[in-house]
Amino acid sequence: MILYSLHGARPQALPFRIKLPSGFTRTDPSTFTEDEIQAAGFTGPYVEPLYDTATEQLDWVDGSYVINPLPPPPPIPQWVEFSAAVMTDPSVNTMLTTLLQSAPGLYGGLVVGLQQASQGDTRVFLNSWHAAHGLGVISAELITEVQQLATAHDLPSAFVDALVSIP
Repeated sequence: MILYSLHGARPQALPFRIKLPSGFTRTDPSTFTEDEIQAAGFTGPYVEPLYDTATEQLDWVDGSYVINPLPPPPPIPQWVEFSAAVMTDPSVNTMLTTLLQSAPGLYGGLVVGLQQASQGDTRVFLNSWHAAHGLGVISAELITEVQQLATAHDLPSAFVDALVSIP
């Protein structure tokens, strides 16, 4: 397939309609002349080079195709392992013991929320976490510790950031 670049963008097939500097438009790419194509701001033609889609990706960089190796796949979040690490962490258990005595509903929200987080739904855990922080039960050190556990278990950065971002 013959492709053209418009203003340096990644090449693609010509559109059905091009606008010429005179203000006139032309339709039907099969009738466009090379002069009209260039006058409309397109460069080319370009032909994508062959590459192995299983191991390589085709990028468009500074007006030319570049074949690069595929990046490694993103790590898979280890929610279940994170939950286990949090539940066995001594600092977390000290905080949970305090919550169990002073705010048992909030304690339950954290425990249930952690189980739901292990299935990818972090809302209950984060809401309970923020409420516990609001009560002064969660220290800056504990936030850092849980963030480190989350990072070590490849959890999404939005979750890690939300541990400290109290709404």
